Amino acid sequence: MYNLTSVPQPGLGGASRPLAAGSVVGGSSAVNGMFFMRGSAEDYDAWVWAAGEEHHDEFAAEWGWDNLLPFFKKSVTFVPPTGDMVREYNITYDVEAAYGGSTPIYSSYRPFQWPATVAMWNAFKKIPGFRFPQEGAGGDASGVFWAPNSRDPATERRSYAKSGHYTNEDGPATRDNFHLLPGHRVTQLILSSLDEGAGADWLADGVRFVPRDGEMPEEAWAVRARREVIISAGTAHTPQVLQRSGIGPHHILEAAGVEVKVELPGVGTNLQDHMNFAISYTFNKQITPNSTTLLLDQEYAAKALDLWETNKTGPYTTYVNSVVFLPLNFFSNKTENIISSVLGQGQDEYLPEGTDATVIAGYVEQKKTLARQFNSDASTLLEVPFSGASSLSIVLCKCLSRGTIHISPDDDGTELTGRGDAEPVLDYRSFSNPIDLDLVVELLRGTRHFMGSEAMIEALDPVETSPGPNMTDDEELKAWIASRISPSTGHPIGTASLAPRELGGVVGPDLLVYGVQKLSVADNSIIPLIPSTHTSSTAYAIGEKAADLVLRRAQASG
Repeated sequence: MYNLTSVPQPGLGGASRPLAAGSVVGGSSAVNGMFFMRGSAEDYDAWVWAAGEEHHDEFAAEWGWDNLLPFFKKSVTFVPPTGDMVREYNITYDVEAAYGGSTPIYSSYRPFQWPATVAMWNAFKKIPGFRFPQEGAGGDASGVFWAPNSRDPATERRSYAKSGHYTNEDGPATRDNFHLLPGHRVTQLILSSLDEGAGADWLADGVRFVPRDGEMPEEAWAVRARREVIISAGTAHTPQVLQRSGIGPHHILEAAGVEVKVELPGVGTNLQDHMNFAISYTFNKQITPNSTTLLLDQEYAAKALDLWETNKTGPYTTYVNSVVFLPLNFFSNKTENIISSVLGQGQDEYLPEGTDATVIAGYVEQKKTLARQFNSDASTLLEVPFSGASSLSIVLCKCLSRGTIHISPDDDGTELTGRGDAEPVLDYRSFSNPIDLDLVVELLRGTRHFMGSEAMIEALDPVETSPGPNMTDDEELKAWIASRISPSTGHPIGTASLAPRELGGVVGPDLLVYGVQKLSVADNSIIPLIPSTHTSSTAYAIGEKAADLVLRRAQASG
């Protein structure tokens, strides 16, 4: 991981919190939690809605669910569960609706599930109102459904970008026109000034890079690009590279001693992630074996290890594959009040002081879009993964607070002789919009509701131990949650947003950076509004979509 830590967060009692981002070939796909799922269709249509009416058709021509689904399908090879898995666990899926790719990035379910997971599934099916989509990855991701992992069932190992797209037998590692430089860092873009009237002020010619460790060269090395430069440095570092190169908010660049080449206020703003906290129970009805059996029963653990070592089966293959995603109006009776509060806020009331007017305008469109999603059965706000354990992670899928990631004034990567190892300044601005605190309380109450249902009591008889059933006051719950919530689930997005320039956008529907020719961005920093899902599969789809856009431009130019 990179050593990324936020500035102190007033909304979290002054605590600093980390941001997980993979510092390894394959990026975060090499170190993430391996949930491989997609959001609902509305989560991706929302990217178009947030572009505003004036630009709707322009963005709808390239983005939205229908345009992204072919790239979701192309980006992964789905391996269905075996007949035994379907019979034993009632796993449902729909290959035609969601899959069809043949890439060496694999998606599959684990062959072993704990009996308590099945008990929770059966309990959910007895609770009135719950939906059970056949396939969450087909655009219907609201309810209780099975979600696969990024794992190759042939090896029972992680399937990720390095193994799938680099070192596989047909990958670029075998080509003489592809060069990977691990242990190096891109510090700047090489930009050339264009004559007036050329359609953009600058042209991207290449990049400068340095070794991450060891002896430094006299000045940064450079590599030139004939066609395009594509930045894929992730939500944390794409804005840093842009800002080092003179692309971003003028006050941030000037503070770091960088010449302003393209005033683009949206670079480094609009940071979003999924906040999460845990609620704990004791199950008075214990179902064995369970995950603790591996720790407490040596004979059982030995048999499980033998199954793993012999044929990669049994309890050591288990992983979380079951998840609840619920819309706000399913578990909260305050939906109308919350939406009214969102739409009633001042335009820049909870944004950082001095926020540019274009970024403010974009946030206004985002709030309109979020209000629409808060009122929809097809957009979800609460995620609870479950695997039969008595501690549940509660995830806030959409928040109103907006953070920033900006170049540090101490960053020497702006100089040809600098190593550029100062990490950017990360500010989640957690709970800067107070509605987020209201939302997390509603999530907790919603989880309590289904965990306290007759069906769940019959199955497991759960008794809440943390925060405990006696904590019911809203202000007490807010303080308890704020003292232990994580502002990140490792899903940061948004710092180089896909949006019109006048709405704080950094890239247009072609993923080209405004004000610079032949420069595009292809990573999760382009996501304008966070989808209710784990974000790795969306990153792959963005990569496939970016490749399609680049190829189309190449073909058009001859």
